[in-house]
Amino acid sequence: MRRTTDTNRIVTRFCRVCLEFVIAVTLITSTVTSCFAQAGGTGLPKGFRPPPPIPKELAIEKPLIDQAQVDDWKPKRLNFQDALSKKLAGGVPKTIDEGFRVNVQALSIEEKRDDLTNTRKAIVRYIDNYVPEKNVDEKKFACRSVVKYAKTLLDGNFHVRMQAVLLIGSLNISPEVPGLRPKPAVAYIDGLPTLLDIIHAPADGIEQPEPVRILAAMVATRLLKRGRHTLKVNSKIPVDCAKRMLAELKGNGSDWYHQRLIEALAQTALSSVPNAQNQQEPLIVEALAKILANPRRSNQIRARAAFLIGRVPMPGGLQSASIAYSIVKLTQKIATEVNQRRVSGSDAIFRLNDIYLAFVPAFKDESTTDSRKGAGLQSTLNQKPIQDAYKDIKPLVQLIFRQFQGAGKNEDVQIVFPATMITKLNAWTKPDNMALAPGREPIDKPLTPPPAQPQAARQGNRAARAS
Repeated sequence: MRRTTDTNRIVTRFCRVCLEFVIAVTLITSTVTSCFAQAGGTGLPKGFRPPPPIPKELAIEKPLIDQAQVDDWKPKRLNFQDALSKKLAGGVPKTIDEGFRVNVQALSIEEKRDDLTNTRKAIVRYIDNYVPEKNVDEKKFACRSVVKYAKTLLDGNFHVRMQAVLLIGSLNISPEVPGLRPKPAVAYIDGLPTLLDIIHAPADGIEQPEPVRILAAMVATRLLKRGRHTLKVNSKIPVDCAKRMLAELKGNGSDWYHQRLIEALAQTALSSVPNAQNQQEPLIVEALAKILANPRRSNQIRARAAFLIGRVPMPGGLQSASIAYSIVKLTQKIATEVNQRRVSGSDAIFRLNDIYLAFVPAFKDESTTDSRKGAGLQSTLNQKPIQDAYKDIKPLVQLIFRQFQGAGKNEDVQIVFPATMITKLNAWTKPDNMALAPGREPIDKPLTPPPAQPQAARQGNRAARAS
């Protein structure tokens, strides 16, 4: 009987302690929530950003072919491979086109969703391995056929759309040749217009989710870098590419997306872009400079914009003072944030590396994207403000690299910039005119995109964006 009484007493005491604990937690939680809750009584902490919604495109299933049709074609595979090695005559074009229709649209089969990457790579190998490199017309015909059917996948499942974009961006007129003397691939540049419709949809086009557009911008960079030299001198593709991407930069989008856009924009290799009156304007370097000078942008995209400014062709008549000042102030901001432990040294080293390479080549004989000058502002816009900025920034870059090298494998190295270095950057005064040239808009008053809209709102604005 006594053991039972003791047990009851222990259980009662345990329950009382648990109840007191629950009450205490409830009181603390309510107090903390009231201190940090957002206006409007949501109960969420200040600055809380919910994760983005799952793309509705993940639920779409639009098979354009079924496995039975693919199986029916398989006995014809040898004929297809044989046709790829021949000239375009007789029934060869039809055989090639049908083969690519089956293989590309097989990406839309839901049951094959786990094998999308292998299917896509196999399509690229058909062109790289079976079409002789000397048969340029046949290569282009095969690539054109792939792009034609890849476009039919762009209103289907999210994963299928991503694979379609990768497929278009992977096509080559000649594949990469590895070895001691590697030969870079020559990309199929004529796939770029389709990518531009993905990035900046025309009025009658499909508004793609941002991840699809990010990927399209990335592969567009590859096509421009590896295939731009195959374009005719009077080709309108680079200008159209620049205009579409400049228009997209004025709209909504994450810094991650806009960074991919400016990387592609730099690869157009244009010094100026014609406006509506067909007058040449320095729109590319100006767009990069506006991102660099915008304090609402992340350190990452601002530093990348500085890096790219050192690689784009410079039109004549530009003044460097506003660019030099913006780079110095970004460097000062990063160094100050490192000392305040708001930015890690491992993050700062990448940003400062981009800033340093804005002035100098990243490797021997690196040139601007048009190959006419050496890379770096000391070559492309070598004026006194650029020289002064480089002189004041270089010691910070050298310091952070020395500290990381001295730390060895210690990833928690604490970077500290001497106050004298930061004071020197702080002494820079803002130029009276922050424009790049007379009559141009100041770069420190950029058109800052509003907060990202929901996908439905972007679709509603499609016609306005395309104009």
